[in-house]
Amino acid sequence: MTLPPGVEVAWREVPAGSPRRDASRAILAELLPGATVSSLCAACGADHGRPHVEGADAAVSVSYAPGWAVVAVTRNHARIGVDAAPAGAAGLERILPHGGADAIGWARVEAVLKADGRGLAVDPARVEVRGQGPAWTARIRHAAGDGGVARKPRDWNGVDIEAPAGLVAAIAVR
Repeated sequence: MTLPPGVEVAWREVPAGSPRRDASRAILAELLPGATVSSLCAACGADHGRPHVEGADAAVSVSYAPGWAVVAVTRNHARIGVDAAPAGAAGLERILPHGGADAIGWARVEAVLKADGRGLAVDPARVEVRGQGPAWTARIRHAAGDGGVARKPRDWNGVDIEAPAGLVAAIAVR
C-alpha cells in the first residue's frame, strides 16, 4: 500500500529485555535530526503517552507490538496515528462490537484514536471505519460524555501498512 503523501514509516526490532522506547526514540532521532521528542502524560505527568516534537515542524506517532517498535512521521498532515498489533489478536469483538473485530480492525481504530489525540479515553466502539481495502476512512461518533467538549465530527483517512511477519498495522491522518 502506498503511504499518504509526506508520511514516513520506520520499524525497528526491539531486542528482548531492551526498553522499547529506546528503539522508537532512535528511529525518531534518525527521521527528525536535531528535534527533541518528549512524552509527558497529561493525566499523571509521567514520561509516557503521546509523543510531542520540538525543533521540527512534524507530527509523530509511535506504536509497539511484540518485539517491534514502529514510528510514523509527517510534515504534511496536522495529525497522525499509527498502531501495530499481533495478526492473531483475539477477543476484539468485546471491544469493537460493530464489526472490524479483528487485528487490522483494531489497528485502524487505535490509529484513528491516536491521531485524534484522545487515545483510549474515547470508547473504541465509537470509531466507525468505512472501506474494505487497504485504504479506508473513519469517523469518531460524538457522545454526551465527551468531557463537556463537543467536537465536530472529523473524517480521517487511513491506510493499512506493511508490517513484519505476524503483525498488522495501520496509519490514520487528517
